[in-house]
Amino acid sequence: MFGVVPSSPVLLAAGATQGIVLGSIYVLIGALLGALTAFLIGRYLGRDFVERRGWMDALAKTKFGGWLLDEKTSQRRLMLAVFYCRLIPGINLDALSYVAGVTRIATWRFLLATFGALLPYTVLLVAIGHQLVKLGPTELVIVLLGILLVSAIPVLWRYWPVRSAGS
Repeated sequence: MFGVVPSSPVLLAAGATQGIVLGSIYVLIGALLGALTAFLIGRYLGRDFVERRGWMDALAKTKFGGWLLDEKTSQRRLMLAVFYCRLIPGINLDALSYVAGVTRIATWRFLLATFGALLPYTVLLVAIGHQLVKLGPTELVIVLLGILLVSAIPVLWRYWPVRSAGS
């Protein structure tokens, strides 16, 4: 259940083809259904899988795993954890949904936290996609090249040869 297509281009395309309102609605419905599916897999299959391998005890001994799995942890705290984790750039949202399914969080709280965290990001990128179609060909090429350049910076940074100061 791990996404094979990055979500940002999908959000931009939704805005370009469907407009801001419908594009946002379609994307949010799809994102919530995907998150719910992963959550339910984690809920009904994941906990047994993790317990059979002995990982649950190891997880419960960690700083964060201890309160995530604690029976006394409040639903509000679990909900806030899902909400804040969904706001962190680069975190695997599919894995987050699976892990949330292993915790005691109520399904409706998981969906509400997911919706709340995805809403601003979704509307923003859908609106940008909607505006991109209004650009002329030259401006569109410049914007797309800028996006590619900014996207390439982390890759270039990782593989750029590092030279020591004494060389």
